[in-house]
Order: sequence, then structure tokens, then C-alpha cells
Amino acid sequence: MKPFPVIIGLVYFLCWAQSRTVNELPVPRGYSRISYPSGSYSTWITRLPLKADKSIKAYDGSLVENIGYNVFGVVDLPLLYRQDLEQCADFAFRLWADYHLKNNLLDRLYLFDYEGNKSYFKSSGKSYSAFLKWTMAHANSHSIKKGCIIATEIDLMPGDMVVQNEAGGIGHVSIIMDVCESPEKKRLYLFGFSFMPAQEFHIEYAPTGYGKEGWYSLEGYYRYLSHYLDLGRPVLRRFGKQ
Repeated sequence: MKPFPVIIGLVYFLCWAQSRTVNELPVPRGYSRISYPSGSYSTWITRLPLKADKSIKAYDGSLVENIGYNVFGVVDLPLLYRQDLEQCADFAFRLWADYHLKNNLLDRLYLFDYEGNKSYFKSSGKSYSAFLKWTMAHANSHSIKKGCIIATEIDLMPGDMVVQNEAGGIGHVSIIMDVCESPEKKRLYLFGFSFMPAQEFHIEYAPTGYGKEGWYSLEGYYRYLSHYLDLGRPVLRRFGKQ
């Protein structure tokens, strides 16, 4: 075996092992991270903390068995509820809501009802926890697809979502966690999601053929979904302007 690839692989592993936030996960050789405005949702997403290991806990405290994930990292946000609530779309709601909470922006926070109508926290009469829990119980990927604005491939950023839902039933939501770019302006992405049963949010490592050194191309992620999570045609969505 040639030593050079082994050394590169070791360096890559050590970089992962020392990563404590999303934006410390190693980027592919020749690529650079794209930066976003200070205080923006995108910047907040990239600074989310990571667990020291790759274990994923379900809502009942049990460990999620390996069901085909390729885990790059697990976001260090323990589940809020001891119920089967925080699944894929629900974690999208939670991250959007937590951003507003942590940045004293709750007067601007909205989530959705099932049909995708905006529901504002300030007029809900609920506590933050109750408002978020109500949304998780009454809205899903269909709600995000209907309520969010359309995002475009040319300017995808952390916090944007890939939504799969054809008819309002079962679907899936993946969240862009970071973006990097080559000198030729080719972009790669980190995608993460929660799943069923409700479980901690993890970032997927792109298998060979779907991207580069753990990061997905957008086309590669679409193929990954069609092969492993075929829950509808992917569309791009964003909560709001940054």
C-alpha cells in the first residue's frame, strides 16, 4: 500500500476527531468553506456543537442501532421531549426556533401549521417549549414544503432544506449544515437529518461516488436519497430571507 494516501487518511481522521463544531469538520482538499454574515441563521448552523462520539440516542434514551447511516458527526443537542416527536421535519423546526431563542429574536419567530400557514410565537399565548411541541405534533415535511420559500441551487446555504413529500403523508427533510467551494466554483455540502423514531440529529458522510471526502455534491445527495431514502422528489426550501 502506498504511504501517501494512508497519511492523508490519518490526517483527515485526526481533524474529524478534534472537531467540536460543524465548521471544524474537515473540508475536501482544494476546497474552502463559504462564510456567511455574522448573526445569520447560516452562520449559527455552522457553529452548532458536535458530540465527542458518533452515538445517536433515541427519544427514550436508547442508542439507535446502525441502520445504514454513514455518520460524520452528531450535533450535541439532546432531545427536548421524551416522546416520539423530534423527527426530520421537527428538527428543522427546532433549529430555526432555537436560533431565534438564542439570539433574542423570539418576536420574529414563526413556524407552521399543517397546511403551511405561518404561526407566530408572539401571538400564540404559549411558552417556547409548548409552541415548539405543538408545531412538532401538528406539522411535518408537507408543511415545510408548502410554507417555506423556494431556495435555488445557485445560492444554497446552511439552514436550507431538501424536502421530500409528494402528497402530505410520510416524507423527509434534510438540512444543509455547511458549504464549501473549489477554485472552479464547484460546491459541496454537508447534509444532516433526524429520523424515525425521534432521535438526535446527525450529519451524513458522503459515500464514495456521491461527493468528495465525505461532502456531497447536490446531484450526489439527490442520488443518495433515491437509493436510500426514496420518499419523494426532492425540492429546495428556506425558512426566510437572511
